[in-house]
Amino acid sequence: MTLARCYVQINSRLSRRHKQATSILDDHVNGNLSPWEFRFLAEALLSNLWIDWNVFVKQVLLLSCRGTTTRSGVIVPARLAPNNTESRITYEFIQCSKNATVNPTKTYSGSIEPTWAHPDRIIGCISGLATSNTTELQNAFGSAGLFGPKRIHLVRNACAHKSKFNRNEVARALRGLYLTNHFLDPIDIIWGNNSSTNSIAIFEWIADLTDIADLATH
Repeated sequence: MTLARCYVQINSRLSRRHKQATSILDDHVNGNLSPWEFRFLAEALLSNLWIDWNVFVKQVLLLSCRGTTTRSGVIVPARLAPNNTESRITYEFIQCSKNATVNPTKTYSGSIEPTWAHPDRIIGCISGLATSNTTELQNAFGSAGLFGPKRIHLVRNACAHKSKFNRNEVARALRGLYLTNHFLDPIDIIWGNNSSTNSIAIFEWIADLTDIADLATH
């Protein structure tokens, strides 16, 4: 697989999530969903969006380690490492995400996937993997002004681990930016309106993912 193929796949998935978000919102506005149905569908949407993004990030990092070609035809040589298997790269990624020492021979044999797209750790992990396109990947995933991954991660985690603290964290970080009619649950924020852009949060975040994917694979 090439980075071009990765881009096609994530673009298709993001387009699908955008359509699903539009459908959910339309059904809500038209009174076709009860409050719990609206929140249930919104949480499923956000969870699947986060899974899609993690799959994409994993693919980009694995390909960059093993050698690939960008959408513009630039060859990304494989790392000069004795082991570029998925299990080895996953082990290195996990160690880098914890700022832990990387054993030169160990591999990962667990069944739980790491959070490949963790917004607070991805730049350090990219540096640790030391691919030949490290600078390009850092510029893409660290793009100034593209906050979609961080906001999706925050809200998705608050939905998965419901507590007063996590709900307040979402409110503190996002309620000043996204205006909502009510905020009874963390997921409510994804339908908030950004008054400075007149855009709904979830659509802004999907657009950010699309832009990052473009930069990472170009």
